[in-house]
Amino acid sequence: MAGYSTGGQNISGQFGMPLFGIQGSLPPFTGNYFWVDGTNGSDGNTGGPQDPFKTLTQAHNACLAGNNDVVFFNGTFSPSATLVWSKNNTHLIGLDADGPYPVPSIAVASTTATAGAFSPLVSVTATGCIFQNFSVVSGINQAATQVAWAEAGGQNSYINVNFNQVGNATAAAQAGCRALTLASTNNFFQNCVIGGDAVIRATGTNFSVELLGGAGSTVFRGCVFPMYTSVAANTFVTTTATTLSGYFMFDGCLFVNDTNNTSGTAVTVAITAAAASKSVVVLMPNTITVGATAICVAGATFISTAAPATGGNKAITGP
Repeated sequence: MAGYSTGGQNISGQFGMPLFGIQGSLPPFTGNYFWVDGTNGSDGNTGGPQDPFKTLTQAHNACLAGNNDVVFFNGTFSPSATLVWSKNNTHLIGLDADGPYPVPSIAVASTTATAGAFSPLVSVTATGCIFQNFSVVSGINQAATQVAWAEAGGQNSYINVNFNQVGNATAAAQAGCRALTLASTNNFFQNCVIGGDAVIRATGTNFSVELLGGAGSTVFRGCVFPMYTSVAANTFVTTTATTLSGYFMFDGCLFVNDTNNTSGTAVTVAITAAAASKSVVVLMPNTITVGATAICVAGATFISTAAPATGGNKAITGP
């Protein structure tokens, strides 16, 4: 299916349709453009701005791998199975103003549903993609592992994406609950919200971000990691004992646990970095942790300081 080629035109007003919130922040895509409207679209349409697709699945099918195609979407897309984003250099942009909680969303159909859970909600196996200006909400009323987003492609950029893992209290209580799992290298997250504090995480020990085997050399810049928990063993970020590669840098990030909320409690440690992972977690000095007794207790975690020329990186354990 043929898409809409930009021919070098200005994407901020392509076909008379303003692309809110992305002006000046995206490269000129050289491939095809497709539109998705989760409310008013139809998968029988061509995917143009005036006759958009209804689902991201259909738009992804229409894209050509490695062609620098882009999908713009608004409304809500609720997949019935994992959405696999598998085509390299294929981008996904929500049509919304910049902000921490974009309206375009990929979400479970109903957080009160008691059956039909699947995980992850979205799986990225492609490389060289840009994801921007949308929210992801997982978690239904079912005692099953539910992960919002699995990044396994690598060299991908995430800008202003809200990864919310706590759509329902039953899901938030599961040990397998995750907002983001990372199993690839050289990714970049900027101004993202990762976690969720809409409902309490109780009973099961879980994490907002889990760094899996294959993960490495990734930067989180200006991101917020919200949490609301009654389980002290929960953490914002954890690494497995599987060998990872390179560094994980948190620059200007905020780890905040709502301890002042009803039943909220401080977590024992904000970041658990398994020594066996052979990776390094670096916290820049403008990163703030609230609601955690200690930043880390084991593994290679460092805080970069503005020390004199004699040295600047200090290993930290404990509070």
